[in-house]
Amino acid sequence: MSTARESIEVAVPAGVAYEQLTHFENYPQFMSGVMSMAPIDSSTAHMVLDIGGNRAEFDARITETRPGEFLCWEAMDGPQVSEALRLEPMADGMTRVIAELQIDARELMPTEQHAVEVLNRRLKADLRGFKRFCEEAAAKTPATTTVPTNRPITATPATIARGIASASGTTHASNERPAQGPPAAGNLGPMQHMHARGKQTRI
Repeated sequence: MSTARESIEVAVPAGVAYEQLTHFENYPQFMSGVMSMAPIDSSTAHMVLDIGGNRAEFDARITETRPGEFLCWEAMDGPQVSEALRLEPMADGMTRVIAELQIDARELMPTEQHAVEVLNRRLKADLRGFKRFCEEAAAKTPATTTVPTNRPITATPATIARGIASASGTTHASNERPAQGPPAAGNLGPMQHMHARGKQTRI
């Protein structure tokens, strides 16, 4: 197995960064190697990757999640591929994102050294893209919201996450109930974001 490890600091809280990582349909917008990501059900998605100019296609499954802290996915078929992403809160609302990507690249690349070089370049580019994606979305979110009493409400990670979801086109209609969030622990939670639809309620 070829392994690449990289990290980057992102100017959003850990909860917001985690929320973006659970929206797998957005991965092609910030991961250079992801050609497409199509949901299959609440726990899997069909992924097409470009790895060093070679196409790898497989079904990906979430294997472990800890909301706001950790997310891991792996390929169910095809080449052996897995990625673990750890989130470390920092001062001033910053988050360090630490990614480890593992691929059995023997069928895709000529040598192990070449595979590691390709993966390191790809992972660095992906993390830079993720940083840009999160920070640009957060910049479009107002820092405060004013209620009729003119009392400002400071934005929380939850309100920022809703703003980011709005920027990425995943908001709920005003008469829809938001989908349930991922479980506090356990497997396969995040991909429910892509499928769960709120029930209609009468206002």
